[in-house]
Amino acid sequence: MKQVLLYAPIYHAGHRRLFAEHADAAEVLLLGEGFAEQFPAMRKEIRGLDAATIARLVGLEHGLTTRVVQPADLPGALTGDVVVVPDEAVTRALAEQPPAVPWRFERTFLRWDRPWATEERPVGSTAAATADPVHVALMQQTVAAGDRSSDWWRQVGALAARDGKVLATAHNRHQPTEYAPYVSGDPRNEFSRGLRADLSTAIHAEASLVGQAAAGAFDTAGADLYVSAFPCPACAYLVAEARFARCFFRGSYAVLDAEQILAGAGVELVWVDLGVTGPS
Repeated sequence: MKQVLLYAPIYHAGHRRLFAEHADAAEVLLLGEGFAEQFPAMRKEIRGLDAATIARLVGLEHGLTTRVVQPADLPGALTGDVVVVPDEAVTRALAEQPPAVPWRFERTFLRWDRPWATEERPVGSTAAATADPVHVALMQQTVAAGDRSSDWWRQVGALAARDGKVLATAHNRHQPTEYAPYVSGDPRNEFSRGLRADLSTAIHAEASLVGQAAAGAFDTAGADLYVSAFPCPACAYLVAEARFARCFFRGSYAVLDAEQILAGAGVELVWVDLGVTGPS
């Protein structure tokens, strides 16, 4: 007997696909509000419907037997030969608790949780590619700019150009001085690499370029931006608002919706071939 277990505060196309793929499930178990004691982030889900409403929707559309389970109910409810769950933080945590059941984790995006929010995804759906010597040379200058960064977490360079002429360069650097993390310690030391970029004491290279432009150094509208790593979402907003025409990048992965932010603002995305594997 197959069971499907998940936390579903809302119901969207991703859930419909999941239930369609497991239409042979004997039962769908939806985590109830009582699990918020163990997973406080559930209380922050401002879109959330009550689990009973979701259960009715699933039952009506898919004809699946669906019920809501609370923490005390869960051990006795897990009776299937296999329990299919989306691969996310909540279900991973539940899998570590008794009883031991045959869990099947499926890499299905249904909501943002910590692993999904930090997941890197290939850029490519909106990006072109180039090996033009002019762009390669400018990207090499961008990478060299990043090498000047003292940020041990990640060295990133950025360069603004117009018609192949360099307007300005920048790299991620600490504020108020390059020695800031060594005076008070780096606040990110308690997190894994790549997590909590918002705690950084370094200004991002793209933000530094936009700051230079705001001070009157050059005009960003219609200019080209070169970055040695794909912009983070915060920098993607800045690049879009600054009206850069094109964003040339070297790294082939983006997090959250950075690619969509740039593409939606009409910024042309171009991967620069420096002789390494690009977006798939």
